Amino acid sequence: MYLSLCVSPIQPEELTNVLEISNIVFTSMFTLEMILKLTAFGFFAYLRNPYNIFDGIIVIISVCEIIGQSDGGLSVLRTFRLLRVIKLVRFMPALRRQLVVLMKTMDNVATFCMLLMLFIFI
Repeated sequence: MYLSLCVSPIQPEELTNVLEISNIVFTSMFTLEMILKLTAFGFFAYLRNPYNIFDGIIVIISVCEIIGQSDGGLSVLRTFRLLRVIKLVRFMPALRRQLVVLMKTMDNVATFCMLLMLFIFI
């Protein structure tokens, strides 16, 4: 009996439509937020805050992804929106501590993975 690991369940058409509509709605909301901040603060005051620059880049990437979307599939550019979670670090000190610990352990994990790959290679 052969089981294929690459078979993925088929996504319903309704779910795809809901995701596409919500993508457009949320991108529109973030674009409106960026425009309102630009008009309220002015261009140079907007650029003084690194979080505004970060949000602006994500919004521009999202708008380019929607404009360039022709096949209806998921785009790699959508993964950049996950970086918005980094903004939570500013408000949540516990999350900040977790990320610092994670970054400090990444060096040890990388060393361990290199030793493991060397062991597998040999």
